[in-house]
Amino acid sequence: MPHTASKLACAIRLCCLGLLAAGGAQAQDAAAPAARDAAVDLDRIVVTAGKLKESVREIAGSASAVTNQQLQDLGAQSLADYIERTPGVVFNNYQPGVSHVVMRGIATSSGNVQGQPTTGYFLNEVPLTEPGWTIAIPDIDAFDLNRVEVLRGPQGTLFGSASMGGAVNYIANVADASGFDAAAEATLSQTRNADVGYAAKAMVNVPIRQDLLAVRAVAQYREDPGFLDNVGTGRKGSNDTQLDGGRLSLVLTPSEQTTLTWLSLLQNTDSDDNSYRIAGLGELQRDTALPEFTDTKVAVHSLRLDQDLGFADFTALLAYQKKQQDWRFDYTPVRAAYNADLDLDLTSPLYIESGGESRGKSIELRLASKPGGRVDWLVGGMYFDSTKDLYEQLGAQGAAAAFDQSSLFGPGSGAVIAPNGEIFNAFYTDLTGSEAALFGEGSFHFNERWKLTVGGRLFRNKVETVATQVGFSTYPGAPIVTPSQTKEDGFNPKVALTWQPSQDVMVYGLVSEGFRFGEPNTSGLSAYPVPSGSRSDSLVNYELGTRTSWAGGRLLLDATLFYVDWKDIQLRLQTPDFYNYASNGGKAYSRGVEFAATWRPVDAFEWQASATWQHARLDEDLFILWYGTAPAGSQLPGSADWTVSNLLSYHFDTRFYPTLTLAHQYVGSGISDLNSAVPGVAPNRQGNYNLFDLRYRMSFGNTDLTLFGSNLTDKRGITRSVSETNGTGEGLVRPRTYGVTVHWRY
Repeated sequence: MPHTASKLACAIRLCCLGLLAAGGAQAQDAAAPAARDAAVDLDRIVVTAGKLKESVREIAGSASAVTNQQLQDLGAQSLADYIERTPGVVFNNYQPGVSHVVMRGIATSSGNVQGQPTTGYFLNEVPLTEPGWTIAIPDIDAFDLNRVEVLRGPQGTLFGSASMGGAVNYIANVADASGFDAAAEATLSQTRNADVGYAAKAMVNVPIRQDLLAVRAVAQYREDPGFLDNVGTGRKGSNDTQLDGGRLSLVLTPSEQTTLTWLSLLQNTDSDDNSYRIAGLGELQRDTALPEFTDTKVAVHSLRLDQDLGFADFTALLAYQKKQQDWRFDYTPVRAAYNADLDLDLTSPLYIESGGESRGKSIELRLASKPGGRVDWLVGGMYFDSTKDLYEQLGAQGAAAAFDQSSLFGPGSGAVIAPNGEIFNAFYTDLTGSEAALFGEGSFHFNERWKLTVGGRLFRNKVETVATQVGFSTYPGAPIVTPSQTKEDGFNPKVALTWQPSQDVMVYGLVSEGFRFGEPNTSGLSAYPVPSGSRSDSLVNYELGTRTSWAGGRLLLDATLFYVDWKDIQLRLQTPDFYNYASNGGKAYSRGVEFAATWRPVDAFEWQASATWQHARLDEDLFILWYGTAPAGSQLPGSADWTVSNLLSYHFDTRFYPTLTLAHQYVGSGISDLNSAVPGVAPNRQGNYNLFDLRYRMSFGNTDLTLFGSNLTDKRGITRSVSETNGTGEGLVRPRTYGVTVHWRY
């Protein structure tokens, strides 16, 4: 470790010396205005939360936006670096591709659920949470994002299924034909008990023809070195993660009324081993017989038409996406049971490989009125079609020989079903899902102070599966093929009333609903029977909010009271042999208050703060198959009663205009699954930690140099906890990390 630390220190010194030599007196003059402009006026942040361009503080609902400059100020790489700084949000960070955002406590698990999640994810309004079980939860790299919109509370009226607790809408920058632009960024970092980490990113925007056609390309690579030692495999820093990919956009503007935008995203995330430690071992240790990798690939391609029709604006959005995820799970601790039950002599590690591929096509057409009229309106329709190929395979090296020698099977039995001679039981699922909807929203301005907004979404969902089970569990018979289907339709209403007595005060009341797909179950490889499936939940959200501005806009104070009534909950549960299934049952509620403030007493200093208190609880006893009854009053998984965030920045008006930023974050205690609420069951706990980060940035003309330290107190915060065959797995906050980032812009 001292060797890698010295390499990092040497690299930091070289970066500093090179930039100081190139800076000079002119750099100071150029840097100061740029740094001052970085202080964002929140009243001017324009978002598309209502699929219309409007100020984030004029929306009758709970919306926040993290801008590109704020992402840079935080040194954000992924969701974990910024998402919990918005009120009402808990990020259950576990493993890339399966980490999960929970808003207002609306979740039944802290991980990727068996069906659709309760939070929707979008890229420039393209839905990424497809019908049915979501293959992967996207975590898009923050470089060259325009902003990230976080919409709390149900968004079903305009955004559709899965957005029951809220939605995350990534807005990526697209090509700009007005001029050339470029940026590059490099980071070196050192994490405790890990090798040196690094990241390299670049962007170029080229007008092919001025004000007509442009292309923008983004490339990125990030290496997050592992900090956990796997004593079973003998590898130090086993949980390495590599991210690579990029974005490409082309924008054609043949006239002032017409804009065509193409946007493609490619992102691959490979984790060499799982990112949980095993409780009871060393502080940063895990123990598996083989590495538990996770490989995730996401590709999204979209074509958007924005047409000014004079009386209204027309938008057409077509998209295609392909997602793939493959992971392996160590099942060796149950090998002895298989040997005894099947008369086998397996000596190699036993594993489960699981995952699949999804392909989705979506189209949305909508028409929106011009702003400024007595009535603002929007109408549209959408269709999303998805197909998936899922698999779950049980195997081990030497399985073919073990089955051939078994007295129950014998040579050539066919119990081993893969050409590699290792897979001896498998479950395959072909799934198709579709969502069709008509939606609309209208706002009537009674006068300058009062506005009534009414909206609704008429939807129809369908999921069909064909499951095939093959291997020793069907021997000597033919494979078992089981078809199943769920089909639902309904209507999601929304009503909001806004009162704005002055430009500095806005008060609103809102009632809205959310929904998600039901999910048919298949028994998988579990030895326990499971229900046939689940249907959509019923969720109604009531909130009262205010947005206020004081001291000439130097102090912004926002507060929101909310109550969520959740019935017929769609549950993600687990059999005693660790297989997941979906079901419905019980009632729950979540009530609380969200508070956010921004104070800028002088131009040089800014303090952003948020705090949320919420009480997300079961409203009645809930019987959980195989485990027992979770009593009324039990906390919902993946939530925290208290979350607090503080961000303090000071801009020094001196040479190179340095900026010092201190960030704090508190996440209260919680549980990771509903099984943990059952008396007598060992609970999987998470949360109850404070984190502190410090950043120091200097500007040298077009180049910023930032020294940073994160998790300064080296806290072992547990972000998710799960029951595994080899003990309790605990996802951790990344240990203390320090480093340097160089950001250059044209």
